[in-house]
Amino acid sequence: MYAEILTIGDELCRGEIVDTNSSSLAARLWDLDVSVRWMTSCRDDAGDIQDAMRAAAGRADLVVCSGGLGPTEDDLTVDVVCSLVGAEAAVDAHARARWEGRFGASASALQLRQLRVPAGSRVWENPVGAAPGFEVVLGGVPVFCLPGVPRELLGIYEAGLGGRLAELRDARGDAPRIARGIYRVFGRGESQISQACRGLVDGVPGASIHYQIKFPETLVKLVVRDPDQAAAAARLGLLDAELRARLGTALYGDGEETLPQRVARRLRERRFTIATAESCTGGMIGELLTDPPGASAYFQGGAVVYSNEEKQRQLGVSAQTLANEGAVSEACVREMASGARRAFSTDLALAASGIAGPDGGTADKPVGTVWLSLARAGQAGEPAEVVEVKQLSWPGPRDLVRRLAAWWALRLVDLALDERPLASGAGGAS
Repeated sequence: MYAEILTIGDELCRGEIVDTNSSSLAARLWDLDVSVRWMTSCRDDAGDIQDAMRAAAGRADLVVCSGGLGPTEDDLTVDVVCSLVGAEAAVDAHARARWEGRFGASASALQLRQLRVPAGSRVWENPVGAAPGFEVVLGGVPVFCLPGVPRELLGIYEAGLGGRLAELRDARGDAPRIARGIYRVFGRGESQISQACRGLVDGVPGASIHYQIKFPETLVKLVVRDPDQAAAAARLGLLDAELRARLGTALYGDGEETLPQRVARRLRERRFTIATAESCTGGMIGELLTDPPGASAYFQGGAVVYSNEEKQRQLGVSAQTLANEGAVSEACVREMASGARRAFSTDLALAASGIAGPDGGTADKPVGTVWLSLARAGQAGEPAEVVEVKQLSWPGPRDLVRRLAAWWALRLVDLALDERPLASGAGGAS
């Protein structure tokens, strides 16, 4: 079952705003096993809107539009739809009662303009705004018109429109059902991932594989279509096992959980505390760790130490290390991680120091050189503290170097939780 999304507005075509409505709708339609085959944007021009709607209804099984339902003279969607389906525009009584009840006054003629729908259409109440959505049939194809304000569009969708779209999907007896998996890969380039997965879906009926770069990770998506949901799921299960074997340790997780969310969840589950010591990342590691809710359960604090003096003062990095090895060195990040773990009395501590650029590189330490370190409590048969390090060399733009370093720092934690039976509640630094 194929859908088209049509977004309407001069501001979209001029590049003044980013079209988030299309991506939000597409993701929700995909969850309903409805494939979006076309996305179109057009100006606030009656002729352009009419042409776009006719084209969409001529090639899609359903059309979802957003925009042009406001009170101003350039909001033309209701009038265009009325001309296409041969209906009069009428103020929706329920929307009017809600509006006047909310503001305690009669709506003006201009305000009533945004409460109009084509007479005889199916109205979808807007729970968070004024303009209702509506549903008409154009050339035998259901067309849904929604406000352009994202929270209003999603409000209408969640309040019932999603269920209506599911009904339309189910009414199509020939519509294939979709089984799909999302696999999250970090530490390999797209070409390397593609090579590892080459031939995976060959000969598997209805199966396809897709790649999406969301720097610094790559999403691998398996899709299997079949009229029978169980058959699609069974074939996906076979592909799942093979894909995991091919990607190995580069595959850190699946589904919607990102690496920062995964690390946060695992730290909470294991009751571990963590601290950060950051130079080139400037607090980015701490930001990633504290973005998920409940971060106070595991994150104790962090030190952003750009200068050598602050590395010494806050973390106890030795002057000799800085003089002999420099701030961007294995020795320095080892001492930074140990110093942070000691200062914040945590089970784990991450440190990062590097040259993010665009200047500051040398022949020995070019731009993109980053050292990372993870300090943790030692287990049986290990020293009281174990400090692991990783060096990165990625000569990209400054923002990408910093982001890659922050993600690799979290990956060090993730791998440590994978590979060692770290005792829950270790109780902080030794």
